Amino acid sequence: MKTVTINHWEKKIQQAIALSHDDPFGERDLKTVANLLGESLDNFSHKFVEFYGESYIHFTKRRRLEAGAGYLRHSDFSVGQISEMCGYTHSSFTKAFREVFNEAPISFRDRIYLPNEEHTLARTKIATTPHDDPNSLIFSPDRTEDLRLPDYVLYYNILPRNDDPIRSMVAYMSMYQQQLHAIRASLMLSGAMVITGTLDVVPVTNYAKMMMYVGIMVPILKVYDMAHLQIRLAFQEAFGLFTKHIPGGYYKKLPVPMSFVAAGLPMYEFINGSCRSGYFKMSGNHFFISLTGAENCEIFIPWQRRY
Repeated sequence: MKTVTINHWEKKIQQAIALSHDDPFGERDLKTVANLLGESLDNFSHKFVEFYGESYIHFTKRRRLEAGAGYLRHSDFSVGQISEMCGYTHSSFTKAFREVFNEAPISFRDRIYLPNEEHTLARTKIATTPHDDPNSLIFSPDRTEDLRLPDYVLYYNILPRNDDPIRSMVAYMSMYQQQLHAIRASLMLSGAMVITGTLDVVPVTNYAKMMMYVGIMVPILKVYDMAHLQIRLAFQEAFGLFTKHIPGGYYKKLPVPMSFVAAGLPMYEFINGSCRSGYFKMSGNHFFISLTGAENCEIFIPWQRRY
């Protein structure tokens, strides 16, 4: 296959994945996605399997069920609520969940460790230099600040994966990050954040299939209408940016005096420990890191406020 053809389809597959991740209920069928990509149904279906290793239908089903597994892990939503959040009825979610995870949602919720968890954490430790915070002086609930954020549009790049997503993220981040900070500076977007995270659900998704991203998150507020238009017209195609809606709501912000690379592993351990102990529960699966400087960053965690 010619290089230009490979590049074309790699971008199309990424676009299809981005469309799926912005469709939490799985409402777009295969034909709709193919039409949005400007490709025939048969050609798109064949190429997705060839480039990604599973069918688009299976990928979308897995993504939705992994989202459900993440909610079971880190929220206290009921199974019925989680089913609706993932686009299922209670009974159809339970049936589909058993098919993928070989157990009922209730028993999955009670697991102390998940099948992919130890492998993901071990690979992350190898690929990064995690900060050592044995006494929880930095990663402490007492250092979090409760915020209410508006809805955002995330304009983002999916980072190269190469079956080692964290190592690839570290290797490629600088180039993409510079582009996004340039957009933020040129449009004077004081309320926008350059962020990184994963599109998938840690620690549910298989490590080799995880997709890391870096993007610029712009508020959906009238004052930013022109900025959204400028990004779409001047930067989106040029920089290959995909879009995703980031829901507003209650977040916990934790500023940490270290790079995003050093913060990643202890961040997960802090979030997982806090959720398991009941200090807070997450309202969504996707925490993210705001890239504020070379040796500092801010962690944002969506949480369920009950009062």
